[in-house]
Amino acid sequence: MAPTFLLAAVVADTLNRHVDALTPAQLLSQPIATLVDAQRQAAGARLIALEAPGWLIAILAEAFALFWFWRSGSAARWRDAIRRRLGNENAVRFTFGATLALIARAAAIIPAFYLWRVERVMGLAQALTRVWFYEYVLGTILGMLVAGCVAAVILWLVARTHQWYLYAAGGIVAISLIATLVSPYLALFDRYEPLPAAPARAARAFASEAGYVGIPILVGHRLDRIPIEAATTEGMGATQRIVLAESVVGASTPGEIDFYVADEIARLDAHDPLRLALIDALIVIVGVAIAVVIADRLGFRRDDDPVSRLALAGALLAIVYVIAVPVDHAAVASMQLSADREALAMTHDRASALRAFVRAGDERIEQVCPTAPGRLFLYRTPPLGARAAALGSTSGCPS
Repeated sequence: MAPTFLLAAVVADTLNRHVDALTPAQLLSQPIATLVDAQRQAAGARLIALEAPGWLIAILAEAFALFWFWRSGSAARWRDAIRRRLGNENAVRFTFGATLALIARAAAIIPAFYLWRVERVMGLAQALTRVWFYEYVLGTILGMLVAGCVAAVILWLVARTHQWYLYAAGGIVAISLIATLVSPYLALFDRYEPLPAAPARAARAFASEAGYVGIPILVGHRLDRIPIEAATTEGMGATQRIVLAESVVGASTPGEIDFYVADEIARLDAHDPLRLALIDALIVIVGVAIAVVIADRLGFRRDDDPVSRLALAGALLAIVYVIAVPVDHAAVASMQLSADREALAMTHDRASALRAFVRAGDERIEQVCPTAPGRLFLYRTPPLGARAAALGSTSGCPS
């Protein structure tokens, strides 16, 4: 049997030939829903139907595990155990926070594995099981370190000032900005290379016109072959760079590449990386505030203290996350649609922009007209139908 990545390459080649055959007249006159591959659209509907329950179960599993850990008294007993062994209260807080992250990740491993298997069956992931497990373990370790540090710092502030929430909010904003700033150096499973000479000339022309003369424009490769966004902007300020996916550079027409670069230039010109970092920070702050307020109104156990009740706050934060995701997606969608319009104003090539949407949708199995679960929870960028409509074309979606 042929390796999975070879079969995926054959499918991608067939899809690219279909997209290449579309004429400008077809792209400009027909609804985008009739231009994309019908079988991939049907697969996209199945993908949403399979992934949405798995995503929700993963969140609820984390919330239930953390709530049970608190409600059963296990949190208090573990707190007492590590206090006897460690002595230092900051070390206790760090260890307890790391434990909560470990419990959450352990509770979500089965639905997470299910989601990965769904993507693998759909051709969206080609990594071996051991590679997925390695990435999950590494993500768990990183999550434990972050959760431990956050717990130690916040509880240290709680013990010293009644205005701890102001300092915590400022810290969350700072961490979000720093994470955006250093994100180009945290891509563990990507490799990059310069854009080839021919598309690079047009890309630099767009960047120069917008005032971004020296910004790097690179080609990104996922080592595990998972399809990535067609184009992204990483970093902020001195570290910012534009990254085009390998599939975009290898299969797209020059007009499509121009549109993608112009789209990212538009996002930079609108300061979208900074805005996204601040929005993400605000969502975290509001989520934490809601979780803390609700936790304070639930009955206290006799063995409770601020350390043990972190488990309850974590469970509530997981529930709040379900509400926060659609808010985040709505903010990202608004920015993306504005960038699409601005990119079209730069390139004056609506046919190439629509061709880029069709190609990306076919590759990533994205629906033109997704159902509500897809729009709210799974698609961080606007649906293809909405992006086409923003450029003045017909989506073909039901009203």
